[in-house]
Amino acid sequence: MKVRLLHPDRDFDPSAAPPPQAATVAQDLGLDIVIGAMAADDETLRATAQAVLLAATGAGDAQSIAHRQAGLADALEHAQAVRALYALAMEAVASRRRHYLGFELSDRAPSSALFGAIELLDTFVGWMRKLRDLVDAQQDHFRSAAFTGLFASVRENIDAAYLAAIDAHLETLRFRQGVLLDARLGAGNTGSAYRLRLAHAEPHRWLQRLLGQTPPAYTWRLAERDEAGARILRGIRDRGITDTASTLAQSAKHVLHFFETLRAELAFYVGALNLHERLQAAGVATCLPAFAPIGSCQLQATGLCNPVLALCTQSGVVASDCAADGMDLLLVTGANQGGKSTFLRALGLAQVMLHTGLFVAADRYAGTLRSGVFSHARREEDATLARGKFDEELQRMAIIADQVHRGGLVLFNEPFATTNEREGSEVAMQVFDALRERDIAVCCVSHLATLARSLAARGAGDVLFLRADRQDDGSRSFVIRRGEPLGTSFGEDLYHRLFDLDVTSSR
Repeated sequence: MKVRLLHPDRDFDPSAAPPPQAATVAQDLGLDIVIGAMAADDETLRATAQAVLLAATGAGDAQSIAHRQAGLADALEHAQAVRALYALAMEAVASRRRHYLGFELSDRAPSSALFGAIELLDTFVGWMRKLRDLVDAQQDHFRSAAFTGLFASVRENIDAAYLAAIDAHLETLRFRQGVLLDARLGAGNTGSAYRLRLAHAEPHRWLQRLLGQTPPAYTWRLAERDEAGARILRGIRDRGITDTASTLAQSAKHVLHFFETLRAELAFYVGALNLHERLQAAGVATCLPAFAPIGSCQLQATGLCNPVLALCTQSGVVASDCAADGMDLLLVTGANQGGKSTFLRALGLAQVMLHTGLFVAADRYAGTLRSGVFSHARREEDATLARGKFDEELQRMAIIADQVHRGGLVLFNEPFATTNEREGSEVAMQVFDALRERDIAVCCVSHLATLARSLAARGAGDVLFLRADRQDDGSRSFVIRRGEPLGTSFGEDLYHRLFDLDVTSSR
């Protein structure tokens, strides 16, 4: 059986390696906070959330995103049923540890492996019955292809006749009346080519015994204390049941893999429910985003906020709007401590969550799928002093240049500010132009006034200028609005707030 709750054409592979930029993007956007909210102290939820979110820093898969969004809509509507399915899968997998007796032939005798596989499969049959009962109770309530496909697969493959057949086979394989083998005589009259046979009850054996007829075979009985003979017979028995033990062990593995896959894929939806509950409690609006294919240039956001900030603070978060259809460069300037970096992270998180198939922290969001999400933010100085800050920035930029492809998105937070204003602006301008020539979108927060003036002087219609809002009294609203860059970052405001001095300066 296939689960296919996360992809329409394949099962989820939690062991797949994430994109090479995933760790950097996760660090810069604070993905560990989102993962923690999804996990809620459940390690299975954490592992799935981490695998899915890190993978989402790569290319957006339109079919998988649509598949998950529909499944998520079902999960939000029927949260209790989804949690019940996840709990069942968790208990089914955990039952392996409670009943595990070993079913690997590599380090166990075939008889022990056979017995372990029988016990495990017998346990799984009970969980399959419970799964079928739960599916029967819920199948009419779900509409998405993700869940209706899973339910149809369960109903088709786990019916009463199938479960009864498994019970019958397991009872036969317990060999309560012993095993029936045939063999050939090899060199030196040693046995060879041992093969397990199905023992059929002989009709009318009671009549044969009554009439005193001898059995049509020779019989040899082992003495009670013949330990050597017992070892020989166990060896013969093991040689005869080796293939059967191997086959049954593989069957147990297949059933175990199904429940493990079911657990992992349901974990995505349960994690999404946990995150949704946390954001709702923080007063953050969420929506399932619309999206355009890779190569488009669409971005419309209303009430966009940073979910990480909402998860980390007790106070409410400020939302901003952004209308950037047809824009491949967003430059955010304005007052210090005005919310620019928070807005940049909100955009990046929205892109990753869109790729994941999750909701976005916004009233409304319509974006574009990207071939990859990349991040370039300021770092602490190299502790080894092997290179300066500017060299370190250029090296990280070179790594991004090698990895990013057409249709990608690069997020810059104060790039090239580790050198002087003129040089940093010139480097940034050349980097931005090179990326945009290859249809790679750029979102940048910067205090480089020369860079901002140069871009504004071009008057290009594909550049959107945003500015952190500042009130007349110097206070910040933390709202990002559309606006041309100014010639100041209002550093004096920060000075006054920190030192409470009456300092004047020309602007």
